[in-house]
Amino acid sequence: MTLLFQCMQDTMPEVRQSSFALLGDLTKACFLHVKPCIAEFMPILGLNLNPEFISVCNNATWAIGEISMQMGAEMQPYVGMVLPHLVEIINRPNTPKTLLENTAITIGRLGFVCPQEVAPQLQHFIRPWCTSLRNIRDNEEKDSAFRGICVMIGVNPAGVVQDFIFFCDAVASWVNPKDDLRDMFYKILHGFKDQVGEENWQQFSEQFPPLLKERLSACYGV
Repeated sequence: MTLLFQCMQDTMPEVRQSSFALLGDLTKACFLHVKPCIAEFMPILGLNLNPEFISVCNNATWAIGEISMQMGAEMQPYVGMVLPHLVEIINRPNTPKTLLENTAITIGRLGFVCPQEVAPQLQHFIRPWCTSLRNIRDNEEKDSAFRGICVMIGVNPAGVVQDFIFFCDAVASWVNPKDDLRDMFYKILHGFKDQVGEENWQQFSEQFPPLLKERLSACYGV
């Protein structure tokens, strides 16, 4: 771990890139050995959320997401270290697709484990978050990220109101969500519909492309 700590601070981007990839893999495989070093590792990860070095930034972002899932609520002290950078990256024009997707997944995962800390920022990232993840296939990373966004909407529903159509579109991108995740989507969609009333919902859903309208109606009854 001492060697990894040194490599994470190397002046060569290629070395840092590889060290963050290894950190993410170790986090998934044997977090027991990584956890004692988290307080030292997190500030370095935060410093490397710099999209000028795409591959370094991408791997650091991915590692933060993996660490979040292992740390759970203990991630709280580190949210402020990384979240502002992640929100900036996801809103940055011309950010490469892979980095956008990884950033969105990590924001979702951070929000899943620390919703009270991340949810107040919802309105600052919900639109690019939804557009980044609507095109990726169903998988575990997407699953954890969407659970995070649902939990955050529960904490701060006002944060999604302006961009709710983007959330609807992102939900419709799921082919086969797990039953409990589908229930989370169902509750949010119906909660919004009940809140605005039938007439306003009809007006709102008129904006939907036909395929989206059809899919939400078939899968979620809205």
